[in-house]
Amino acid sequence: MAGRFRAVFRWTLLCLWSVGVALVVAEAGMRLFGPQPVEVSVPVVIDPDLIYRLPPHARGTDVKEEFAVRIETNSQGLRDREYSPTPGDGVLRRVLVLGGSMTFAEGVEAAQTFPKVLEQELARGHGPGRFEVINAAIRGYGTDQELILFERLIPIYRPDEALLAFFSTNDFDDSLYGNLFALRGDQLVRLPLSDASSPKYRFYRRQAFIETFPGHQTLMRHSHLVNFIRRRWSALEHARIFRTPSTDNPEEREERAWRLTRMLLVAWRETARRHGIEPRLLVVPSWEQVSGGGDARTGARTARVIALARELAVPLVDPIQALRAAARGSDPVFYPKDRHMTAAGHRVVAQKLQECLFARRARGGRPAVVPEGCIVPKGWGSLAFLDFPKGFWENRPHP
Repeated sequence: MAGRFRAVFRWTLLCLWSVGVALVVAEAGMRLFGPQPVEVSVPVVIDPDLIYRLPPHARGTDVKEEFAVRIETNSQGLRDREYSPTPGDGVLRRVLVLGGSMTFAEGVEAAQTFPKVLEQELARGHGPGRFEVINAAIRGYGTDQELILFERLIPIYRPDEALLAFFSTNDFDDSLYGNLFALRGDQLVRLPLSDASSPKYRFYRRQAFIETFPGHQTLMRHSHLVNFIRRRWSALEHARIFRTPSTDNPEEREERAWRLTRMLLVAWRETARRHGIEPRLLVVPSWEQVSGGGDARTGARTARVIALARELAVPLVDPIQALRAAARGSDPVFYPKDRHMTAAGHRVVAQKLQECLFARRARGGRPAVVPEGCIVPKGWGSLAFLDFPKGFWENRPHP
């Protein structure tokens, strides 16, 4: 009996030693022939309403082939600084910006995102602290999650304006994958979350389990092999879970996605106006639309959103022509591989937003001036996207 125990013990030690040697060799080979970034990004945490969110006061680094940027969150899990619950006496307007990864924004530092560039430019032109632009975008969010987050943040930040940055390439699909809402006739209905009903919840629940597992971050910071396996598995899992079912009719799926998106945007506008908040829309173009020769499906989706904005009397900014003009210059406005906007792209969007925000009002018999890409609904008495206090425009010199 003792001899059998010793044999099993030796066999177990041999197996462990062999596995250990194999892992060391694999780690050495990965470091030599396929080194991986070992910085750890901010993990996601599961949220019963939003599917997931970013944790408060978190720090990490996003590393891809074309960039490495720091990610830091405030007490609300947003990629921005802290703001007081109520705007101070010197604040003219507080703007809350909602969006996904294009606005969050992957590939640039927090200060280089278009919400913060806009805030910096407004401070430069009108004095520090007079305008607050809060970046409430979360990467991976669809319009459904943005609507719920908006409702959550209203009593926390009490914004005057809400700017929703819509990315037509995937925002239609994201709301289907999230499955947080459904249409019952002409009513928008909240649905309970489950693995079976929500592919997005299923994916992020597994990601959150791995990212918060004890020892995960330590391994990710020190092992190239673990990073390779983790990222490869995540990419395969994402492709598998978010694959469009082969049984879906593409035209029917597109119409279903649009009907849901339309109702979500209507609900967002109604929520804003119910709380005395002015809603604004920004359509963020894709790399394909700006530099890649066009994207018919995304273009058709964007046209629908623009038409809806006119119907709902919501001002909209479309920076596509400004980005195309900038793309002909020396600084790329999108990363060619990752295809998120660069710092140069964010500057262009911020400039277009500022141009539209300060569009000249119609005064007396003088015609109003509407800059290209600034879409104002019919019937508006003014072209200013921001609703300024009485006397602001009268005391401000116009070019």
